[in-house]
Amino acid sequence: MHFEERGDKLFSVLFRYAEKFVLILVGGFSFGAIIQISAKIFAAGSVPLADLLLIFIYIEIMAMAQVYFVRCSVPFSYPMFIAVTALSRLIVLHGKDIAPENLLYESAAILLVSVSILIVRYGDRFSRKEDRGPGDEPGA
Repeated sequence: MHFEERGDKLFSVLFRYAEKFVLILVGGFSFGAIIQISAKIFAAGSVPLADLLLIFIYIEIMAMAQVYFVRCSVPFSYPMFIAVTALSRLIVLHGKDIAPENLLYESAAILLVSVSILIVRYGDRFSRKEDRGPGDEPGA
């Protein structure tokens, strides 16, 4: 094996472990944030919708990290789900003080991201059908 090939293999392994370490940190930080929000909720004695949505964002981040561990890739729709939740939280945080045109923009952004998720999902299903050969049908 040449020196350059050994170096490439070494860096590949190094980056693989660094990636896993950072994913563990992301999952751990997300879990820690959920604990902090839960403590705040228990101390206040009430559950604001904005905090619930923030917990969902952290859960989605943890799920995205978990899927990356299993598949070594993340479906494009996961970050888009996080974006929809974040935009929803933004609307809730603004409450009644939001200008009508800003509410319209934020709602349109949610609709745009949601339609994008549908397009990506149906595009994935359609492309998978084209990639199948004869006899590769599901259940065959």
